[in-house]
Amino acid sequence: MRATILASLLLVAVPVVAAPPDAGTLIQKMRDALEPARASTRKLTIVLNAVAPETESVQWTAGQARKRLGDGRRILTVMLAPASEQGIALLVQEQPKKADLQWFYLPAVRRTRALVGADAYQAFLNTDFTYADLGFVRQDARYKVVGNETRDGVATTKVEGIPREQWYYSRFVVWIANDTSLPVREEFSDPSGSLWKVETWGQVTRIDGTPVPLDVRMEDVRQGGSTELRVSDVLWDRELPDELFDPHKLRDAATSPVWTAGK
Repeated sequence: MRATILASLLLVAVPVVAAPPDAGTLIQKMRDALEPARASTRKLTIVLNAVAPETESVQWTAGQARKRLGDGRRILTVMLAPASEQGIALLVQEQPKKADLQWFYLPAVRRTRALVGADAYQAFLNTDFTYADLGFVRQDARYKVVGNETRDGVATTKVEGIPREQWYYSRFVVWIANDTSLPVREEFSDPSGSLWKVETWGQVTRIDGTPVPLDVRMEDVRQGGSTELRVSDVLWDRELPDELFDPHKLRDAATSPVWTAGK
Protein backbone atom coordinates (compact mmCIF):
# COMPACT_ATOMS: atom_id res chain seq x y z
CA MET A 1 0.00 0.00 0.00
CA ARG A 2 2.79 2.41 0.97
CA ALA A 3 4.60 1.59 -2.31
CA THR A 4 1.46 2.41 -4.26
CA ILE A 5 1.09 5.78 -2.52
CA LEU A 6 4.79 6.61 -3.10
CA ALA A 7 4.51 5.74 -6.77
CA SER A 8 1.46 7.97 -7.09
CA LEU A 9 3.30 10.89 -5.46
CA LEU A 10 6.24 10.44 -7.81
CA LEU A 11 3.95 10.49 -10.80
CA VAL A 12 2.33 13.70 -9.61
CA ALA A 13 5.72 15.35 -9.02
CA VAL A 14 7.02 14.73 -12.53
CA PRO A 15 6.60 17.97 -14.57
CA VAL A 16 4.84 17.76 -17.90
CA VAL A 17 7.08 19.07 -20.68
CA ALA A 18 5.14 20.63 -23.52
CA ALA A 19 6.03 19.45 -27.00
CA PRO A 20 7.90 22.05 -29.06
CA PRO A 21 5.73 23.82 -31.68
CA ASP A 22 5.77 22.29 -35.12
CA ALA A 23 6.95 24.15 -38.22
CA GLY A 24 3.43 24.96 -39.40
CA THR A 25 2.55 26.59 -36.08
CA LEU A 26 5.78 28.63 -36.10
CA ILE A 27 5.17 29.88 -39.65
CA GLN A 28 1.58 30.80 -38.76
CA LYS A 29 2.82 32.77 -35.75
CA MET A 30 5.39 34.51 -37.94
CA ARG A 31 2.68 35.44 -40.46
CA ASP A 32 0.51 36.88 -37.70
CA ALA A 33 3.45 38.86 -36.27
CA LEU A 34 4.55 40.26 -39.64
CA GLU A 35 1.06 40.79 -41.00
CA PRO A 36 -1.35 41.66 -38.16
CA ALA A 37 -5.05 41.79 -39.01
CA ARG A 38 -5.17 45.46 -37.96
CA ALA A 39 -5.74 47.86 -40.86
CA SER A 40 -2.71 50.11 -41.18
CA THR A 41 -0.63 52.45 -43.29
CA ARG A 42 3.09 53.15 -43.30
CA LYS A 43 5.74 54.97 -45.24
CA LEU A 44 8.53 53.08 -47.02
CA THR A 45 11.82 54.64 -48.03
CA ILE A 46 13.26 52.27 -50.62
CA VAL A 47 17.03 52.51 -51.00
CA LEU A 48 18.81 50.66 -53.78
CA ASN A 49 22.46 50.34 -52.79
CA ALA A 50 24.64 50.13 -55.87
CA VAL A 51 27.14 47.34 -56.41
CA ALA A 52 29.95 49.69 -57.48
CA PRO A 53 31.12 51.98 -54.64
CA GLU A 54 31.53 54.92 -57.02
CA THR A 55 27.86 54.72 -58.04
CA GLU A 56 25.30 56.62 -55.99
CA SER A 57 22.40 54.86 -54.30
CA VAL A 58 18.88 55.34 -55.66
CA GLN A 59 16.04 56.26 -53.31
CA TRP A 60 12.25 56.28 -53.62
CA THR A 61 9.32 56.96 -51.30
CA ALA A 62 6.26 54.72 -51.18
CA GLY A 63 3.09 54.40 -49.16
CA GLN A 64 1.85 51.01 -48.02
CA ALA A 65 -1.64 50.10 -46.79
CA ARG A 66 -2.86 46.81 -45.33
CA LYS A 67 -6.39 45.59 -44.68
CA ARG A 68 -8.42 42.42 -44.33
CA LEU A 69 -11.34 42.33 -46.77
CA GLY A 70 -14.08 39.73 -47.12
CA ASP A 71 -11.95 37.65 -49.49
CA GLY A 72 -8.75 37.88 -47.47
CA ARG A 73 -5.92 40.21 -46.55
CA ARG A 74 -4.43 42.67 -49.02
CA ILE A 75 -1.27 44.78 -49.19
CA LEU A 76 -1.07 47.86 -51.42
CA THR A 77 2.31 49.46 -52.15
CA VAL A 78 2.22 52.67 -54.22
CA MET A 79 5.09 54.93 -55.25
CA LEU A 80 4.75 58.55 -54.11
CA ALA A 81 8.10 60.05 -55.10
CA PRO A 82 10.00 60.96 -57.20
CA ALA A 83 7.53 62.28 -59.76
CA SER A 84 8.93 60.00 -62.46
CA GLU A 85 7.81 56.94 -60.49
CA GLN A 86 4.69 58.34 -58.83
CA GLY A 87 1.59 56.19 -59.21
CA ILE A 88 3.31 52.85 -59.81
CA ALA A 89 1.34 50.43 -57.66
CA LEU A 90 1.49 46.81 -56.55
CA LEU A 91 -1.55 45.12 -54.99
CA VAL A 92 -1.27 41.69 -53.37
CA GLN A 93 -4.15 39.50 -52.22
CA GLU A 94 -3.45 36.59 -49.93
CA GLN A 95 -4.71 33.15 -50.92
CA PRO A 96 -4.55 30.36 -48.30
CA LYS A 97 -2.32 27.48 -49.42
CA LYS A 98 -1.86 29.07 -52.86
CA ALA A 99 0.34 31.66 -54.50
CA ASP A 100 -0.76 35.25 -53.88
CA LEU A 101 -2.83 37.13 -56.44
CA GLN A 102 -0.94 40.20 -57.65
CA TRP A 103 -1.74 43.21 -59.81
CA PHE A 104 0.70 45.85 -61.07
CA TYR A 105 -0.28 49.31 -62.31
CA LEU A 106 2.04 51.35 -64.54
CA PRO A 107 0.94 54.98 -65.10
CA ALA A 108 2.97 55.31 -68.32
CA VAL A 109 0.63 52.91 -70.09
CA ARG A 110 -2.41 53.49 -67.82
CA ARG A 111 -2.86 49.78 -67.49
CA THR A 112 -3.25 47.27 -64.68
CA ARG A 113 -2.05 43.76 -65.34
CA ALA A 114 -2.24 40.60 -63.30
CA LEU A 115 1.12 39.08 -62.44
CA VAL A 116 0.93 35.38 -63.21
CA GLY A 117 3.56 32.67 -62.85
CA ALA A 118 7.04 33.92 -63.70
CA ASP A 119 5.83 37.56 -63.76
CA ALA A 120 5.63 37.53 -59.95
CA TYR A 121 9.38 36.93 -59.71
CA GLN A 122 10.50 39.90 -61.75
CA ALA A 123 12.44 42.58 -59.90
CA PHE A 124 10.33 45.38 -58.44
CA LEU A 125 11.71 48.63 -59.90
CA ASN A 126 15.01 46.83 -60.57
CA THR A 127 15.57 46.35 -56.85
CA ASP A 128 16.65 43.13 -55.13
CA PHE A 129 13.02 42.48 -54.11
CA THR A 130 10.72 40.65 -56.52
CA TYR A 131 6.99 41.33 -56.61
CA ALA A 132 6.48 38.05 -54.74
CA ASP A 133 8.97 39.09 -52.04
CA LEU A 134 6.72 42.08 -51.24
CA GLY A 135 3.70 39.85 -50.68
CA PHE A 136 2.61 37.65 -47.81
CA VAL A 137 4.54 34.87 -46.11
CA ARG A 138 4.55 31.85 -48.42
CA GLN A 139 2.02 29.17 -47.56
CA ASP A 140 2.50 26.88 -50.56
CA ALA A 141 5.66 25.27 -49.17
CA ARG A 142 6.69 22.31 -46.99
CA TYR A 143 8.23 23.48 -43.73
CA LYS A 144 10.23 21.69 -41.06
CA VAL A 145 12.11 22.75 -37.93
CA VAL A 146 15.85 22.21 -38.33
CA GLY A 147 17.25 23.61 -35.10
CA ASN A 148 17.56 26.39 -32.52
CA GLU A 149 20.18 29.13 -32.75
CA THR A 150 21.09 32.51 -31.38
CA ARG A 151 21.14 34.85 -34.38
CA ASP A 152 22.24 38.48 -34.11
CA GLY A 153 21.86 38.18 -30.35
CA VAL A 154 18.30 36.84 -30.59
CA ALA A 155 17.18 33.34 -29.56
CA THR A 156 15.55 31.83 -32.64
CA THR A 157 14.08 28.68 -34.11
CA LYS A 158 15.41 27.73 -37.54
CA VAL A 159 12.83 26.55 -40.08
CA GLU A 160 13.46 25.22 -43.59
CA GLY A 161 10.95 25.63 -46.41
CA ILE A 162 10.77 23.84 -49.75
CA PRO A 163 8.48 25.62 -52.22
CA ARG A 164 6.03 23.68 -54.32
CA GLU A 165 7.70 25.01 -57.48
CA GLN A 166 11.49 25.26 -57.35
CA TRP A 167 12.42 26.90 -60.63
CA TYR A 168 13.19 30.27 -58.94
CA TYR A 169 13.85 29.59 -55.24
CA SER A 170 14.62 25.96 -54.49
CA ARG A 171 14.84 26.36 -50.72
CA PHE A 172 14.62 28.96 -48.00
CA VAL A 173 15.67 28.91 -44.38
CA VAL A 174 14.22 31.39 -41.88
CA TRP A 175 15.28 32.18 -38.31
CA ILE A 176 12.21 33.12 -36.22
CA ALA A 177 12.63 35.05 -32.95
CA ASN A 178 11.28 33.04 -30.02
CA ASP A 179 10.00 36.12 -28.17
CA THR A 180 8.25 38.11 -30.95
CA SER A 181 7.75 35.41 -33.64
CA LEU A 182 9.17 37.91 -36.13
CA PRO A 183 11.72 36.70 -38.68
CA VAL A 184 15.32 37.73 -38.04
CA ARG A 185 16.97 36.36 -41.18
CA GLU A 186 15.95 34.36 -44.23
CA GLU A 187 18.26 32.74 -46.78
CA PHE A 188 17.10 31.89 -50.31
CA SER A 189 18.76 29.29 -52.53
CA ASP A 190 18.71 29.26 -56.33
CA PRO A 191 17.57 26.22 -58.37
CA SER A 192 21.04 24.67 -58.08
CA GLY A 193 20.86 24.85 -54.28
CA SER A 194 23.43 27.65 -53.92
CA LEU A 195 22.83 30.58 -51.59
CA TRP A 196 21.44 33.50 -53.62
CA LYS A 197 19.74 36.11 -51.45
CA VAL A 198 19.61 37.00 -47.76
CA GLU A 199 16.78 39.01 -46.20
CA THR A 200 17.13 40.50 -42.71
CA TRP A 201 14.72 42.31 -40.38
CA GLY A 202 16.10 44.78 -37.84
CA GLN A 203 15.39 47.76 -35.58
CA VAL A 204 12.29 46.09 -34.11
CA THR A 205 10.20 48.72 -32.31
CA ARG A 206 6.85 48.42 -30.55
CA ILE A 207 4.26 50.77 -32.04
CA ASP A 208 0.93 50.81 -30.21
CA GLY A 209 1.90 47.51 -28.62
CA THR A 210 2.82 45.74 -31.85
CA PRO A 211 6.50 45.00 -32.67
CA VAL A 212 7.44 46.29 -36.11
CA PRO A 213 10.78 45.82 -37.94
CA LEU A 214 11.77 49.29 -39.16
CA ASP A 215 14.58 48.09 -41.41
CA VAL A 216 14.22 45.28 -43.94
CA ARG A 217 17.15 44.47 -46.21
CA MET A 218 17.45 42.11 -49.20
CA GLU A 219 21.02 41.33 -50.25
CA ASP A 220 22.08 39.56 -53.43
CA VAL A 221 25.12 37.64 -52.20
CA ARG A 222 25.86 36.29 -55.67
CA GLN A 223 26.01 39.55 -57.63
CA GLY A 224 26.49 42.02 -54.78
CA GLY A 225 24.32 44.99 -53.93
CA SER A 226 21.31 45.25 -51.68
CA THR A 227 17.98 47.02 -51.23
CA GLU A 228 16.62 48.45 -47.98
CA LEU A 229 13.04 49.14 -46.94
CA ARG A 230 13.09 51.76 -44.19
CA VAL A 231 9.73 51.82 -42.42
CA SER A 232 8.27 54.91 -40.73
CA ASP A 233 4.96 56.62 -39.93
CA VAL A 234 3.21 53.37 -38.98
CA LEU A 235 -0.46 54.03 -38.13
CA TRP A 236 -2.62 51.18 -36.82
CA ASP A 237 -6.40 50.67 -36.92
CA ARG A 238 -6.93 53.00 -39.86
CA GLU A 239 -10.31 53.48 -41.52
CA LEU A 240 -9.32 52.53 -45.06
CA PRO A 241 -11.81 52.43 -47.94
CA ASP A 242 -12.22 49.07 -49.70
CA GLU A 243 -11.83 50.90 -53.03
CA LEU A 244 -8.17 51.53 -52.19
CA PHE A 245 -7.60 47.77 -52.58
CA ASP A 246 -9.58 47.37 -55.80
CA PRO A 247 -7.30 46.22 -58.67
CA HIS A 248 -9.51 48.15 -61.13
CA LYS A 249 -8.88 51.44 -59.29
CA LEU A 250 -5.12 51.37 -58.85
CA ARG A 251 -4.78 54.44 -61.08
CA ASP A 252 -6.15 56.51 -58.17
CA ALA A 253 -4.03 54.92 -55.43
CA ALA A 254 -1.28 57.55 -55.33
CA THR A 255 -3.73 60.45 -54.90
CA SER A 256 -5.68 58.85 -52.06
CA PRO A 257 -5.96 61.07 -48.95
CA VAL A 258 -4.87 58.16 -46.73
CA TRP A 259 -1.21 59.04 -47.41
CA THR A 260 -1.57 62.48 -45.79
CA ALA A 261 -4.14 61.69 -43.10
CA GLY A 262 -2.84 61.63 -39.54
CA LYS A 263 0.12 63.90 -40.26
